[in-house]
Amino acid sequence: MHKKKTNRSRIAATLSVILAVLFGGLFAQSVRAVISNPTPICVGSSCSITFDATGDYYLWTPPSGAKNVAFDLMGAQGGRTGGLGGRVQGSFVTTPNSLYIYVGGAGLTGSGAAGGFNGGGPAGGTRGDEGSGGGATDVRSTTALNDRIVVAAGGGGTGGFFGGAGGAAGGLTGNAGTSGQGQGGQPGTPTSGGNGGSPNGGSWGTSGGFGIGGTGGTSSTSGGGGGGGGYYGGGGGGPDEDWCCTDAGGGGGGSSYTDPTLVSNVVHTQGVRPGAGQITISYQLILESEPTPPSEETTAPPVDEPVSPPTEGPVTDPVTEEPPTTEPTVPNVPEPESVNSAPSGSEQQVTSQPEPIQAPTQEPTPAYSEVAWEPVEELVVPIATEIIANEPRAITFEESGSVMDELVSTADPLAQDEIIQQPTNLRQAAQNVVVPVQNKQTPWSSNSLFAGLIGLGVFALIAGLVVARRGVPGAIAS
Repeated sequence: MHKKKTNRSRIAATLSVILAVLFGGLFAQSVRAVISNPTPICVGSSCSITFDATGDYYLWTPPSGAKNVAFDLMGAQGGRTGGLGGRVQGSFVTTPNSLYIYVGGAGLTGSGAAGGFNGGGPAGGTRGDEGSGGGATDVRSTTALNDRIVVAAGGGGTGGFFGGAGGAAGGLTGNAGTSGQGQGGQPGTPTSGGNGGSPNGGSWGTSGGFGIGGTGGTSSTSGGGGGGGGYYGGGGGGPDEDWCCTDAGGGGGGSSYTDPTLVSNVVHTQGVRPGAGQITISYQLILESEPTPPSEETTAPPVDEPVSPPTEGPVTDPVTEEPPTTEPTVPNVPEPESVNSAPSGSEQQVTSQPEPIQAPTQEPTPAYSEVAWEPVEELVVPIATEIIANEPRAITFEESGSVMDELVSTADPLAQDEIIQQPTNLRQAAQNVVVPVQNKQTPWSSNSLFAGLIGLGVFALIAGLVVARRGVPGAIAS
């Protein structure tokens, strides 16, 4: 009975320890991942974040709106100034959901020194100055080696005493370690790890493997360098038991790798990084704003505004603007000939406005019939008026412009001069004659034609009397 209770207690205690370790590890991992992530640096929309070696991995999630995510990975250098780490640059085809980031640690120096974080091979012994391999730098979709997306390999460590240098890392195949009396380790390739170097006394260097470098060989004098980590690690260098000459060989460099389905624009460079590895990830931060729904706004009905008629010319103030002076429009017709034209026949234009015509005291009403007027295209000549000055009463001749009147108005100027030069009795007799006056300068109508014929007859009568009496002094008998 006592034994059963003891067994149960032991089982319970064991389960408690296991659970504590599991939950404690998970808690520590979550806290570490949150704390150790660096702060990105952004200039405008371009951001970058740099991860340095810490001896553990990061869990990084791209921020919302991250596009065009690119990477720059560099592996670590091997111990005791071993081979330099490789470099891989490129960009992700699509933005990853999250990345597990492993930054390789630099190789160490010492007898049996541990390799750098993330796959560096241990150094051989026992002199104490052997170099271990540098760790690889990679990004993964999970923590498993098989889920690595990009790998930048680490360099091989240098062999002990006067041993050979470690091989440089990088490229699809790294460099082999330099041989001393012990042989240098072979590099990692895309499909296999490098072979370990043969010893000059002591143990062989071990071969590299998937994701890890080989261990340097051990002897009583000087051990070989460790192989560098990588997609496939380099082999460890062979040791040397002879105190003479060049001693142990260096470890081989690891190989780099990229997943062709997940990355593009890849550039490999061999032997670049001294010291620990590093990762820089850059991206464009493009925030896609959601389209705003159209706001429902009440639209007021359009207000009918009075439309002013278009105005021609400059607009003036109607209060201060004086009304325009209307002037009669004179048709574009030939200028009339003056009644008092010179005998030489030269034409003179009437430049002054005609004086107002006095209405006769007794004007006989001409009998005429009203005829409907139809517009006829005729040559219209403005009326020319002559007024005899310095007389109590004036005889006014006014003519409407037509071809017939033009012939009458251009009668013999000698006969017109005779009328003006006759004695006073002749002028008195002419004053008693009343001549209808047509003032309207319009195309001929039947009324104006009839009045013009009457005036023409009177004028012809007077002209006949003057011609009959020409040269006889005295008054004209009625």
